[in-house]
Amino acid sequence: MKLSTALLLAMWLSPAAGQDYTSVSQGVDHVFQVTTFSYPGFKGYVKLWSTPRMRKAKGKVWIARESATTTIDARVDDLPPAPSFDAALNTYVLWLISPEGKLENAGEFVLHGDGSELQTTTTLASFGMFVSAEPNCLVEAPSQFVVLVNAPTVNGIWAPGPSAIINYASGQEVFEKVE
Repeated sequence: MKLSTALLLAMWLSPAAGQDYTSVSQGVDHVFQVTTFSYPGFKGYVKLWSTPRMRKAKGKVWIARESATTTIDARVDDLPPAPSFDAALNTYVLWLISPEGKLENAGEFVLHGDGSELQTTTTLASFGMFVSAEPNCLVEAPSQFVVLVNAPTVNGIWAPGPSAIINYASGQEVFEKVE
């Protein structure tokens, strides 16, 4: 299992080295990992890249951490209504994931046209972010319909940190820590 995880990580990182992608879909066919960052005393932004499920979607997240709480202001654009994937999906959720794989439902994006904004906070000091289409905003685990994932850059500078790997199993995503 660890060897397969390492191979997936190597495959994902290899084509991206030294290139400035604006979309996960330009570098890989599927989302395999979410890069996490540590945000002590941080003020800045992280872009959200589109995935193969939603090639035109985009987003940007402004992050400020000056104490034990991190403030997150997220903006997404070019998202169609979630039911366009499946009639059972009704909304989009912002997920935070720690390097250890702990998931946190950070809130719902309520679309106004094809965009939305979300303001939230977290006590996680290190985390990655992704957006998935969900049946409702109260779900405790993400669906397989990941549409945006944070870029491995902070303020436009390549700065990958520890990664949480996404393994597709039994029709749902399972997150594991990379060792």
